[in-house]
Amino acid sequence: MRYTKEDARRMVLNCAKQYQKKLLNKKLLIIYRERKDQSIRFIEVVFYERNYQHLTGVELLDQEGHVLRGQSINFYRKCIENKLSVNEIKFRDDGTTPLKLTALPVLMDVTKITKITGDYNNVRPYLFVDKVMGNVNFCLGLTKEQETYVPSSALLEDMKHFVNTPSQVLAILEKEIYTEIYDRIKHVAKGLNLNNLRLPDEISQKISLKHYI
Repeated sequence: MRYTKEDARRMVLNCAKQYQKKLLNKKLLIIYRERKDQSIRFIEVVFYERNYQHLTGVELLDQEGHVLRGQSINFYRKCIENKLSVNEIKFRDDGTTPLKLTALPVLMDVTKITKITGDYNNVRPYLFVDKVMGNVNFCLGLTKEQETYVPSSALLEDMKHFVNTPSQVLAILEKEIYTEIYDRIKHVAKGLNLNNLRLPDEISQKISLKHYI
């Protein structure tokens, strides 16, 4: 897919508003069955303002045309306020920007489409992530920060290419960053009843199934 800078600007502005509505300041609990030993495990993924720019593959420029580093929150807020101009943006030199832009709208429904997860196998020289989640058409790369993960790269590719042992995602629950308990169920694997699943205590203590039918 070929994008002009105006195409890119329009897309990052539109997707920034979807990101704000669907993902910003949300924390996801990804419960999965480890393929190697069949144990039930989890990861937590959080979405901040500062993560958005990296997902777009677009760089922010100053008035002289120099790339601005460490301005990811400023970039996101410019998008939300429709203040990002074509002259302020640049595609990355490594050629990844069109790939990221194509995946960006799909990323907004990540809780609906994620079916598998796993440890990244370092197959790509430009992809620096720790874990990946997604499906056969979409891959979201995650970078670890302390005990949680943040999104760092999305691609419209089969996630199984990026892991050696893909594990089935059993459920995805969501909460606001500053609340304690995950009480919104966003995805449950087909044919699975969460009430019949024996979860480890460390997962059970984090979730509420009172709204689950």
